[in-house]
Amino acid sequence: LMKNSVKIYPLEKNQHPYAVKSEKEARVERQGKAVHIYMTTIRTHFVPDNIEGVKVGDKVYFHTTNLEQDWDTPHGLAVQGANTSEILIMPGDTKTLIWEPKKPGVFPFYCTDFCSALHQEMQGYIRVSPANSNIQISYNGR
Repeated sequence: LMKNSVKIYPLEKNQHPYAVKSEKEARVERQGKAVHIYMTTIRTHFVPDNIEGVKVGDKVYFHTTNLEQDWDTPHGLAVQGANTSEILIMPGDTKTLIWEPKKPGVFPFYCTDFCSALHQEMQGYIRVSPANSNIQISYNGR
């Protein structure tokens, strides 16, 4: 059993269609009323972690890749106020959380699985504007 145990999960093996394998690949894209967030997570932070341009009525897809490769560092993701449950992303894996904001506001998202001493720092914010706003998608100052 021990000889078959996996301790390292190489990112190259992640074949998920929405995987991002470095923080440089992280991005946010609008496709009509769908907003796709290609996000990374690693101890202490998410990238992107400050997102604007989402509107009430959009369907938001958090495609989240855990860049950790060591077997004992999963990360979770939840959005405050969302009626969806959290997701657990194992090392080297990608999972998608879907959220449909019903009202304008600033909503925190955060890691739900203790990952390190700086676990409480793992959070970000998504600003939701009214459906008729003209605010463009932006993230982390881009």
